[in-house]
Amino acid sequence: KKLREIKGINQTKPLSVLISKNNFEMLNECIDSLLPVAQRLAKFFWPGPLTIIHKSKTNFPDYITGGTGFIGLRCSPNNEINDFIDMVGHPIISTSANLTGQPPATNIEEVFSYFSESIDGLLIFDDLEKTHESYNVPSTIIKVDQHNFELIREGAIKKSDILRKIYD
Repeated sequence: KKLREIKGINQTKPLSVLISKNNFEMLNECIDSLLPVAQRLAKFFWPGPLTIIHKSKTNFPDYITGGTGFIGLRCSPNNEINDFIDMVGHPIISTSANLTGQPPATNIEEVFSYFSESIDGLLIFDDLEKTHESYNVPSTIIKVDQHNFELIREGAIKKSDILRKIYD
């Protein structure tokens, strides 16, 4: 709830969770089963900058689903983030480091400029500053259901690449 307030996220927008690239079984905490189109996308683009909006378990908390019955699923390629998720032992809520409607922060100074007055702390992973440029490009967001998919936002992964992997 505090995350929504700090970032200005609409109460009816589903949040995203990060699962560990070392333990895909974490998905079972969030969803009943990964839909076939989502399986295909995860196979090709996870770990990586793809958020899959997917139907959540029916008992998943509304403060995460926004009452929509959907949840965003992500799997980061960053080893330190995955080690942290493994240490926690469960998926963790994750968002971009920005206020709603503002560009994502691309360095620690920008994070502090957005949130210095409203957060209790910040986890800093050393190798985030050293990794490739795609961390500065938003994730691609695709919503899937039983029979359809919808590209919500084209980001680091291009629409043509998504379509090629779905239909190949």
